[in-house]
Amino acid sequence: MKQLKAKVLSLSVLSCLMLTACNDSNDHDDAQVITPPVVTPTPATDCMWQEGPTSKSGTGEDKMNYAYPDTNVNYWSSEFTIPEGAKIYLDGDYPYSRHSSLVSYTAAGERINSLRDYEIAPNTGVSNPFIVGNNRLNKERGYQVEVKLGDKPATAEKNTLYAPKTESNQVALLYRIYVPNKGYAEKAGVSFPRYKVVLASGETKTGADVCNVLKVKKERIQNENVPAQYIPLYNALKPVFGTGYPARAKPTWFKTFNAEFNFRCIFQYFDDKKACEGRTPQSIMNQWATPDNEYVLAATSRQLGKVITLRGKLPTTTPTYNNDPIVKDSNMRYWSVCTNEMYTSATNYCLYDEEIKTDKDGFYTIVVSNPEDRPKNANELCGISYLEQSPRGDGYDKAVAGDGHTDLGMLLIRNLLPNDNFAQTVQKVKESGTEKAIMGDYAPDITYMSKEDFEAKGCN
Repeated sequence: MKQLKAKVLSLSVLSCLMLTACNDSNDHDDAQVITPPVVTPTPATDCMWQEGPTSKSGTGEDKMNYAYPDTNVNYWSSEFTIPEGAKIYLDGDYPYSRHSSLVSYTAAGERINSLRDYEIAPNTGVSNPFIVGNNRLNKERGYQVEVKLGDKPATAEKNTLYAPKTESNQVALLYRIYVPNKGYAEKAGVSFPRYKVVLASGETKTGADVCNVLKVKKERIQNENVPAQYIPLYNALKPVFGTGYPARAKPTWFKTFNAEFNFRCIFQYFDDKKACEGRTPQSIMNQWATPDNEYVLAATSRQLGKVITLRGKLPTTTPTYNNDPIVKDSNMRYWSVCTNEMYTSATNYCLYDEEIKTDKDGFYTIVVSNPEDRPKNANELCGISYLEQSPRGDGYDKAVAGDGHTDLGMLLIRNLLPNDNFAQTVQKVKESGTEKAIMGDYAPDITYMSKEDFEAKGCN
C-alpha cells in the first residue's frame, strides 16, 4: 500500500467527476400543444461559438462526450481575448426552452460568474419568458448583456457577466440551452448571442469582424482531466473490497462536492482510512461546471444485479416541452437522472422530469439495465420508466485494459435551480452521508435484482 499511496498523492489534478453538462431528447408525449409564434433568427457570428460537450450517440464514443453532459442540454463554448480598454456586448434572444445561461471561465475552465436566464433584464418592450407568471411564447425576446473584466462586486451591475482580469485577458464562455420546446432545434428558435465590440478608440466592431478583433480560439474546449490514478486504485483495491468494486453492495447516493473528494469517496480511499461519510468537504465545482446544478451520484455494478430499480419522488418542475405558455412556480427548474461512465466522464443516456412516469402521489419507478437485460414489464404501459445503460461499462477500453470494466456504471441525478423554499434538495447537503436524511424520497431508493425477479412483479 505504500507504493499505492505514493501514486495517489497528486489527486488534486483529478477531475474524475467533472460535471458540466447536450442534445435534446425526442422521446416525448405528442399532446395537444399551443403553436408558438414563428421567429426568424437574425444572423449570428457563428465564428465566435464552437460546439461544447455532447452525448448525441449515447455510446460514450463521441469525441466531445466528456464532463458528464446531459443528453437534454445543448452546450456551446466561446474562447477569446479582450483588447485592453474594449467593451464587449452580447445581443441575444431568450430561447424557447426550459432554461438557459451564460457562464464565464478562466482559460483553464475555472468557473467565475454566471448570468441565468431569469437574471437577465430584457430590452424595452420585452418581457422575460423565464420569470414565474410570464408568457413563455412572446415573439419579442431580445436582451443585451456586457462581458466585463474584473471581480464581481458585492452588488453586481445589471446584465453584466464578469470575467477574470489577467495579463492575457483571455476569457471563456459557455452558453447552455436546456430542453428546447417541441418543434425547435438545438438553439431553441433563436440565434447565438451576437458579439459587439467597442474598442478603446470608440470604434465599434460587429459581425465577422468581431472574431478577428477578439482573436477567437477556433478549437473546441478540451478535456484534460482523465484520472491517472483510476486504474492503480482499482487494481489495488478490487481484491480488498471484492465483488462489484467500486460499487457498494448497498447502493448509496453521495453529493459531488469536488473532484478529489468525489474520486476518493467512490474508491473508498482516504489517507486516514476513514469513510467519506461524516466529512464536510469544500463544495467546489470542477472544470467547465455550471453553478446552476448540484448532483448526487451512485456507483453501480452488474455483478451485483443486472437490473437496477430506482424508486423515489419527483420534485415538481415547470413543464415546457409542449410549448406550455406560462411559467409556473415549482420545486426546481429541472431534474434529470443519467447513466454515465466513471473513467471517461462520458454520458450514455438521460431521462428528465417530463419524460418520467409518476403515480398520483408523484412517485416513480425507473428500471436501469443494459438493453439485453430489460424486463418485459419495464415500460410506460406498466407505469415504469426505462433508462438504458451502456455495455461500455466505465469506458475503460477493453483493447487497452484486457478484460475492461464493462460491469461498472454510474448514476447521476441533477437538481437545477431549486426553489429556496424546497428543503429536500442536493443543495442543502453540507455533510457527506446525510444525502438520504436530507433529501428523503427525492433521493430514490436503489435496488439490485434479476430480470426474472422484476418480471415476476407483473404490470402496474
